[in-house]
Amino acid sequence: MSRRPLVALVGLLALLPAGAAAHEERLMVGRVEGIEPARRLLVLTDVQSGERRRMAVDPETEVIVCRTETSLAAVRRGGVVRVKYLERAGGEPEAQSIFLLGR
Repeated sequence: MSRRPLVALVGLLALLPAGAAAHEERLMVGRVEGIEPARRLLVLTDVQSGERRRMAVDPETEVIVCRTETSLAAVRRGGVVRVKYLERAGGEPEAQSIFLLGR
């Protein structure tokens, strides 16, 4: 077997971004404990495990209420939400989308 394909594969892998494996997309259903858009912060308590988690939010975070995209202002303390977020190695999780489930 020729070593050329192996060398080519190693070369291609070297071109991939180093941080590509450094984050993982996750889902969480939780109760909103607090939201501070000025500090870019969302605090949730997981409804299953009771774990409290802080997540970064920003104006780019998608917020959906009743099938309609809205703003972070629609998210209220005590509400139950499903959050899709990126868990980053060595960093704070970053909310990608927030879906309001109820109060």
